[in-house]
Amino acid sequence: MNKEINKAIKRNKNVIILIIILVIILIAALIVSAIRHDSSGTGNILESGSDNTYTEEEPRTEAEVSEIEAGALPSAEELSALGLDNVVQSPSITEQFNLDRYEELDGGMRYSYLASKLTAGERLYVYAKAMSEEEYEDMLPKGDTQTDNIDGTEAVYNDRGLYYTSEGAEISDSTRASEEEDKIVIRYGNDTTEVLPMQQLMWYKDGIAYTLESINRHYTIDDMTRLAEAFLDSAE
Repeated sequence: MNKEINKAIKRNKNVIILIIILVIILIAALIVSAIRHDSSGTGNILESGSDNTYTEEEPRTEAEVSEIEAGALPSAEELSALGLDNVVQSPSITEQFNLDRYEELDGGMRYSYLASKLTAGERLYVYAKAMSEEEYEDMLPKGDTQTDNIDGTEAVYNDRGLYYTSEGAEISDSTRASEEEDKIVIRYGNDTTEVLPMQQLMWYKDGIAYTLESINRHYTIDDMTRLAEAFLDSAE
């Protein structure tokens, strides 16, 4: 009788131990899953001090010639209201990019150039804003930059990540740290959160700061300088 009781107790102990092991495995799996979800919820997570500032997406194919007809430029009255009377502007940037639209943004003018009719097609931006030279210097990225020359004017190139997220989205401490280190630029207005490659070429002339910007492509400083020169050559 005692032997049977002992056997039953031993069997129960084994069952309990097995249940405990299974529970531990389940908890560990849930923790790992939560960590993976947190690190991939936006598709990209930036860590302060990390060399990886974004997850590279598949490059999109650009149209060799813009598929849209160049739109109209802002009127003299619109430009004057922003202090941009002597702004340099153009209806196209090479044959690939024609002006799609323009809009007032942050006290300046933003020109949007498209290569494709698709909403998510290839796009370049040119920002123009009247400011002092000191304000322009303060606007320049403090991180890694390169310089080139455009028609006798120094141009500053930077390659950062664009953290594009929705209004009211919670920004992690690591992402804020990357912003402070000038590894990324945070912008709002997207439906989801994406981190995309972004190159900018900035220059200052006659009281106006210009920024040529490319998103989700991989333009070198030579590429951006070529585009800026084409923009200036076709200016009106």
